[in-house]
Amino acid sequence: MGKLTIRARLVILSSALLLVLVGTTGYLTRTLADEAAAMAKAADRLGIIDRANSARIAFGELRYWNTDLAVSQLTLSEQKATAARVRMTADLDRLAAQTPERIAKMRGELAEYDQFAEKAIEAYTNDQRVIGNSLLAQARQHSVIIDESLGSIVRELTAAAIEARDRVVAEAGAATRNAYEICLLALLVGAIMTFLVLRSISVPLRALGAAMNGLIAGQVAVEIPPAGRDEIGAMARILALFRDTLNALRDTLGRLEALREVGRTVGSTVDLEAVLAIIAARAVEFSRAGLGLIYEYDEATRSFRLWTSYGADDALKEQLAGEHVRLGEGAIGRAGATRAPAQVADIADAPADAPPLWRILVAAGYRSVLAAPLVHEQAILGGLVVARPEPGNFATELVEMVEAFANQSALAVRNATLFAAQARRERELRAAHEELKAAQVNLVHAEKMASLGQLTAGIAHEIKNPLNFVNNFAGLSVELLDEVREVTAPAVAALDAGQRADIDEAIGLLTGNLEKIAEHGRRADSIVKSMLLHSRGGSAERQTADVNALIEEALNLAYHGARAQNSEFNITPETDLDPGIAPIELVPQEITRVFLNLFGNGFYAVNKRLAQARDPRFRPVLRVTTRDLAGEVEIKIRDNGVGVPPEYRDKLFTPFFTTKPTGEGTGLGLSISYDIVVQQHGGTITLDSRVNEFTEFTIRLPRNRQAASTGAAI
Repeated sequence: MGKLTIRARLVILSSALLLVLVGTTGYLTRTLADEAAAMAKAADRLGIIDRANSARIAFGELRYWNTDLAVSQLTLSEQKATAARVRMTADLDRLAAQTPERIAKMRGELAEYDQFAEKAIEAYTNDQRVIGNSLLAQARQHSVIIDESLGSIVRELTAAAIEARDRVVAEAGAATRNAYEICLLALLVGAIMTFLVLRSISVPLRALGAAMNGLIAGQVAVEIPPAGRDEIGAMARILALFRDTLNALRDTLGRLEALREVGRTVGSTVDLEAVLAIIAARAVEFSRAGLGLIYEYDEATRSFRLWTSYGADDALKEQLAGEHVRLGEGAIGRAGATRAPAQVADIADAPADAPPLWRILVAAGYRSVLAAPLVHEQAILGGLVVARPEPGNFATELVEMVEAFANQSALAVRNATLFAAQARRERELRAAHEELKAAQVNLVHAEKMASLGQLTAGIAHEIKNPLNFVNNFAGLSVELLDEVREVTAPAVAALDAGQRADIDEAIGLLTGNLEKIAEHGRRADSIVKSMLLHSRGGSAERQTADVNALIEEALNLAYHGARAQNSEFNITPETDLDPGIAPIELVPQEITRVFLNLFGNGFYAVNKRLAQARDPRFRPVLRVTTRDLAGEVEIKIRDNGVGVPPEYRDKLFTPFFTTKPTGEGTGLGLSISYDIVVQQHGGTITLDSRVNEFTEFTIRLPRNRQAASTGAAI
């Protein structure tokens, strides 16, 4: 095969394998088709068994409900018996195609059973229980015959299905063994051909791979296989060219990669410690040194102190951190003073006045050092030092590389400084912005409430005067009707009964209408008083009250009020009230109003979701929870209604804002509740909601009487 190209070898191999695959697939397809037909017949038998079992079950229900009908005379029993009879008849109709003679005989027995059962029912209806029992016994004889016939059908069909299943399993086993043998033969042939083709490719490729691995490992003298006429030969020629250029590019690529990694690290993170540690590590790795040190320059003391290190143990770090290097002293001091790299070939031959840092490095086993300054716009930020155990000067390219690392370190220090300053300014601006937003919200709310208070007070005063006339004249008219009835009583008594009834009915209607006018007038007067109270911010008298009792009373009132308006309304109120809550000082009627508003909104939300979803599994729930939080009491009111969209939450406590359709809400309920909780009682009210999941209001009422100065956040 050495004369063929790899493409030709692979085409021959794939063609042979394809032919084997086509033959194997044809055999398996035919075998699977035969097995599928056998399984279809078995499935038909299972369907017949299922119909026979269904008929047997339906007949059992028919016997039960006929007996129950004879004894109880209930319409439900008759309906259940009729339904069972319909199902059994349908199953017998389907079975008739398989065993027509036995089904015909069974129908005759069923007719006899029906005849005796109907007579038994008629006897029980006429209170002839002895006769009814006798007839039921005769009907039972026929039912036993029917049940045994159905049972025999099921047994026979089950035996036939089992026999067919065993036959299919046996045939499938034989087909599986044949398929295994064919597949093994195909695998053997394919494996032999694949081995021959792959061997002709893998042997030269292995030699070529060994050469490539050697080049990757840096062994430029590795042996490369001779170039042939196929594709592998072309690869060998290219690999030889690559070997010739690898040695020249290796050093250059190493320097560029080190600089690129350091630059990427500097640009991708503001973690100064991490960046400097990476720079020190790369400087040591590239310069083939054993120790890398980065120093920070302190302008106040004009000295360098250790910032981070690479390759030093804890003891050496502690010694180096305790020694500061003055500007102009040693290699790093000279580098900082001249703004250029400086090196010492052998610090062991240093004079007696050499810096203590050198003695520490010599004791640790280092002989030569190279230092480069960290400079940004002529300002000294620090210095980079590398030390190695061998004495001697560093090569020029190493000096340039360490200087480049020092420049990257200076850039990292500058970026970190700028980022810290920027982060500090952003925090200050964010805090100022939040304070400005809070002040703006408070100012807008105060302005709205002031305008609303003036408007509400004016409207309420204008409405109150005619409303007083309505209430007073309604009451006066009722009294006048009573006087008219007394004055006209003798004259009315002289009239006939029909006329007296008409007059009494008219007076009764007038009295009822006036009482309704008075009732709604009082309700309107209460609303006006609430508007005035809302505009004034509330001044009702505080009392010591039980929060749990107020919640139970308000929940009961709101529930029955909703039921009175809509008889189909239904919800499951749930309470988890902390019994350990001591009574607190509050305005009971105002807090009750808050509870009524929130309960009413919850009822509306769950009812709306129930109408929209039309899901019979949806269960409307409103849950109230109280907790004693030492200095305050927490009340949570949660419903599983339609929820509040995010765009409405900032407006929810605004007066006259409502999400309800026109005519169903005034938009004052939550605004009044907010004022009662926050302004009157110094508490907080917050909202948490998810659309079509839940809405939860959290109220916190302080035990002391000092009101909070700001409202709750939504």
